[in-house]
This record gives sequence, structure tokens and C-alpha cells, in this order.
Amino acid sequence: MKKLRPILIALLICTSMFAAKTAHAQFTVGARAGANFATEPVPDLYHVFLARPYAGLFGQYNFSGLGIQLGVNYSGEGANYRDLSTEDIYHIRHSFLTIPVLVSYKFGFGGYIEAGPQFGLLLSAKEQDGGDPYMDTKQYYKGTDVSAGGGFGYDFKETSALKGFGLSIRYMRGLTNFNKEVVGNNVGIKSRVLSAGLTYKLPKL
Repeated sequence: MKKLRPILIALLICTSMFAAKTAHAQFTVGARAGANFATEPVPDLYHVFLARPYAGLFGQYNFSGLGIQLGVNYSGEGANYRDLSTEDIYHIRHSFLTIPVLVSYKFGFGGYIEAGPQFGLLLSAKEQDGGDPYMDTKQYYKGTDVSAGGGFGYDFKETSALKGFGLSIRYMRGLTNFNKEVVGNNVGIKSRVLSAGLTYKLPKL
């Protein structure tokens, strides 16, 4: 229950904000999908960004250019490592259910910026050493992850043939170590994820 407490608090805050009515408020719902470029830096291991998919749904409450968004996403994450001393390759694959809570500001031309925290629930963890089969390593990681970040995007205008669609780029960086067992000199693992993709918003309610 303690692991879910931050998420429940965030949900209650967002629900209260959505319920507060303002004169020009509008509510939109939509979907987003694209590619994550993720990594989890570890000392003494050369790491590269790993491309994995993400997809999810979101609801956004808009008023006077400002927006408050609550989302639920499947997020593929992880990293590829190379040991610089042995040249061994390690493949790490993590899957999360992420819940971002973002505040955004939209400009008149259709562009916007956004920022806020994100809460993650670990769905799966697998690792591969060289050509060996992937092994389930979920037991070595905490069940939750907390990150924060921001991004920017663009919504195509109502008069455009791409009405409802948009472009989104977002970067999230882990604030907490989500590994149970330390790596090297008591080093924890924190995620870094750059996301790029498309959004689609239904007509405003």
C-alpha cells in the first residue's frame, strides 16, 4: 500500500483540479504513442540509448492557455551495456506502467511546453548476458520508480488536414534508485528516457 500512496495522492489532486470549474475550461482526452530512447547509466559500463516503444492514454484539463494532464502509459525502457574491460555485452529490458502528472502551457501558434513528475510501476525486468537467453530479474528491482522532466510539442490547427494530431517530445529522468541490489561502489540505477512520437486528441468536451 505504501508503494501506491504517491500515485493515489497524485490521482486525488488531479481529480480535484479537474472538478474545479472555470469560465473557459475545457477537457480533452487522447492517446499517444512512439519510441522511447532509454538508458540506465552504470559506472565502468559503456551504455547506449535503447529504442523501445511506448503507448498510452491521457486526459487534460485546459483553461486560459494552461493545462493539467494525467496520463497512463506502457513504457518500454532499459539499456545496452558494454564492459570496457572485457567487451562483454549486457542487454537490460524493463517495462513500466507510468503515470505522468504534467502542467503545460500552450502558445497561440499551437506549440506547448510541459513539465512535472511521473510515477512508475515495474511490470517486468529481463536481462541477457551475451548470447544467453533472457532471464527474469524483476526480484532485483523495486516495484516503483519516481522521475521528473518535461518536454514540448505541437498540435496541428483545427483547420489542418491533420486536425486532432500532434507531435510530442518528452524527457524524463529518474529521481530515485529503483534497483534493490547496489551496483559497483554502492551505486544505484536511475532511468533516463527521451520519448518522441505522435498524439491524437478527441474533440474537446
